[in-house]
Amino acid sequence: MFREMFKSNYARYWILSFLLSAIPIGLIGYKWIQVQRIPGIDKSVIRNESEIEKLLGNRDTIQFNSGKNPYRIPTGFFIQSLAFLTPSDTNITGYIWQKYPENFPKEIRKGFIFPEEVNSTCTKLDVVYRYYGEQNGIKYELTGWYFDVTVRQTFDYSKYPLDLLTVWIRLWPQDFTSDNRVIFVPDFKAYASTAKTTFGLDVDIVPGEWQIDETFFSYDNIPYDTDFGFFTDVKEHKYKEFYINLGMRRKFINAFVINLVPLFVVALLLFAQMMTVTGIKDLADKFGYTTSGAIATCSALFFVVVLAHVQVRSLFSGSGLVYIEYFYLIMYFVILMTALNAYVFSLGNLKHFNLIHYRDNFIPKVAYWPLLLWMMAIVTWIKL
Repeated sequence: MFREMFKSNYARYWILSFLLSAIPIGLIGYKWIQVQRIPGIDKSVIRNESEIEKLLGNRDTIQFNSGKNPYRIPTGFFIQSLAFLTPSDTNITGYIWQKYPENFPKEIRKGFIFPEEVNSTCTKLDVVYRYYGEQNGIKYELTGWYFDVTVRQTFDYSKYPLDLLTVWIRLWPQDFTSDNRVIFVPDFKAYASTAKTTFGLDVDIVPGEWQIDETFFSYDNIPYDTDFGFFTDVKEHKYKEFYINLGMRRKFINAFVINLVPLFVVALLLFAQMMTVTGIKDLADKFGYTTSGAIATCSALFFVVVLAHVQVRSLFSGSGLVYIEYFYLIMYFVILMTALNAYVFSLGNLKHFNLIHYRDNFIPKVAYWPLLLWMMAIVTWIKL
C-alpha cells in the first residue's frame, strides 16, 4: 500500500516537473516569434512619391537654406551580391543609376560617392551606360554605374541568433562644394512596383546566412559641426542624406544547429548524469556511479561549452554580450551546481542538506529542467 502511494506521488511530481518545463518553452518560443524589424527606426522611410513631397516639404536642412529648391536627382539601385566580410564590414555589388535634368548646371559635377567605404583602392565605380531620354516632358541624361564597394557600419548583434539588421548604402553628391544644391530622390518609376517588400534585387542573389526581407529608400538628417573651411560662420549644419536600405534577418536554422543544439545535448547529458546520482549500492554499481566520475563528466562538458562559447565570442569580439551568450552563462551555472550536487550528496546525510538526500536526490532531479528552462525564459524576456 505504502509502496503504491510512493510511486503515485513520485509520478505526480514528474508530471508537475514536465508542466513547469513546458511553460518556459512556450514563453521562449512566443518571444522568438515576436521579434520583428522596425524598418528605418532612426530614419525617414520613403515608399512613394507622396511621401517624398511630404518629407521634402519640411525644408529643415541646409539644402533649403537659400530659399531655393535643390535639384532633385532620381536615383535607383539593383543589388547583385552582398557578403559580410567582418561583423562591421559589408561588401555590396550591383548597379546605381541617376537621371540629371537637361537644365542641370554644368559647373556642378555629376555623380555620387560612398562616404562610408573602406579599402577605397579596391572600390569599383565604373560608368557602364549613358542614355539621353525624356520622361514626363523633362529631358534627362541617364547614367548607370556598376559598383563594388565595402562599407563599414555599426550593427546591433545583441539579439543573436535572432538579430535583424539593416544594411545601407549612403550616398553623397560627387561635387562637395555644391552638395547643398543637390538632393537625391528615389527613382520609383524605374521599378515595376515598390509596394512589394523587396525590389531592386537580383533573383539569384546569395546573401549567405542572411535572408533579405525588404528593401527601401530613406533619408536621415545628419548634423555637422563644421563648415569644412569654407569661410562661413561655423554653426551646426544639417544635411538630408539619401540611403538605400536592405532589411535582413539571420537564417535561424543555421544558428540553431550551431549554437542551441550543442547546448541542448550538454543539458541532456548533465541530466542523465544527475539521474545516476544514488546512494543505493545496487543502483550505483549498475550505473557505475562514483562521485569522482560525476565531477569528471561535468568538467568534460564544461570544456565543450567553453569552446562553443569562445567561437561565438570571436564573432562579436567588439560587442557586448549577445543573447545566446546568456545561455552559455546559464549552462556554466548548471554544470557547477550539478557537480556540487554530486559532491554534497556523497558526504551523506547532513543537517542543512536534507533536500538533496530526500528520496535519493529526488528534488534536484525533478527540479533540473524547470530551473534550467525558467532561467532561459527569464533571460529571453529581458533581452529580446
